[in-house]
Amino acid sequence: MLKSMTGYAKVEKFSEKFRVSCEVKSLNSKGLDINVSLPYYLSSKEIEITKIISSFLTRGKVNVRINVKFLTPVNLSIDYVMAKSYYDTLEGVRESLGIQNSIVLGDLLNFREIFRGDIEDEVVEELWNFTKEVLSSSLEMLVEERKKEGQKICKDIENMVNKIEEITLNIEKVASDMKEEIAKKLRESVEEILPENVEMDTNQFETAVALIADKADIREEIERLKSHIDRMKELLLKDEPVGMLFNFLTQEVHREFNTILSKSRMLEISNLALEGKYINSQLKEQIQNVE
Repeated sequence: MLKSMTGYAKVEKFSEKFRVSCEVKSLNSKGLDINVSLPYYLSSKEIEITKIISSFLTRGKVNVRINVKFLTPVNLSIDYVMAKSYYDTLEGVRESLGIQNSIVLGDLLNFREIFRGDIEDEVVEELWNFTKEVLSSSLEMLVEERKKEGQKICKDIENMVNKIEEITLNIEKVASDMKEEIAKKLRESVEEILPENVEMDTNQFETAVALIADKADIREEIERLKSHIDRMKELLLKDEPVGMLFNFLTQEVHREFNTILSKSRMLEISNLALEGKYINSQLKEQIQNVE
């Protein structure tokens, strides 16, 4: 079943020491574009987080935000040099603007980088192991959401593929009478031009019809269209990422309809090919949502 590239999931879990939440959003993208936001004490795990995400997803612009709250006390250190810099800056602003209120400790609490938690390596590893569980749970939820959205998209895509197949079969049916239609129109044209007392050379006429019919022959294009359609139907049944391959097939379908238009000697075939191009353009647009 096709999966959409768009989805959202959020998971929050508690342990005795931590509360960890993970929010994941994914949007359309040509490849897999990952952006991770997490606390500084987990920054060394960013590469591993990216690998975990890649094991669940293959395409999409993915934003992951991890938040942690400690439920037991941790040691804090204060960067007094930075605190002094912030204080002096605020004091300068106060004087420049003529603000009467004094700078107080509460004003400095807004600058979180002044305070650092001295977290032991063992605690960081324990937190990381718990965070991996939360991350995996959120990604599993995201995959399920993308599957649900993919089911809706799959139905639309299936309808479009069936419509393209119907158009292709109609073109094939009309094209089966193309030689006779060419002969009829050519005979009418020749009879309009020739004087009444001049007879048409049958051999030359048949040769001319054969040459025109050969240039207008679209049997190969029709067979390739059928092949592309069959492949699309196979992809609709696969439980794996097929968006890029499906996109390639829509390009091939577009090329075949263009060739049919360039060769067409019949208005009915031209109209059908134009309709096929229109449906295929809608299909191509919908495929951009598929992983």
